[in-house]
Amino acid sequence: MVRGLLTALGVMFICAALPVAQALLAPFGPFLGAYFGIRWVDTGGRGALGAAVRFGCVVAGASGIILIVIAVVLMLTLALPPRFLVLLWIAVVVFTLYVAGMSTLGGMYRLVKMQTAAARTPATGAAADTGDGDEGGDAAGRGG
Repeated sequence: MVRGLLTALGVMFICAALPVAQALLAPFGPFLGAYFGIRWVDTGGRGALGAAVRFGCVVAGASGIILIVIAVVLMLTLALPPRFLVLLWIAVVVFTLYVAGMSTLGGMYRLVKMQTAAARTPATGAAADTGDGDEGGDAAGRGG
């Protein structure tokens, strides 16, 4: 779970830090981060939805902590009027909820894609071998 979380946060950071593409990539950062990060998460026998929601909540919790630290630093270093403080904390809540939703969607997309690919993959090995000798290779198994 930690490896997946760090992967998701890293992808989110990279999407937000690229100078030219940040306007396009930053909103999709949580989606892309969860898409790549959930591959390291053990689903624990849950369905795709349960695992994606759990991972989305973990990513949102971690990014929420980061946003809270940033908000506290801003409050301590800048003399913000009270109305901006309210807007600051509303932004922390909204961005955390946005990360939760987008991370859940990204993780769900990845898990459903993996399940669909696994269901479409034909059986390999002895069961798939028809034994008719028409595999297109020589006797040593090399393609030809």
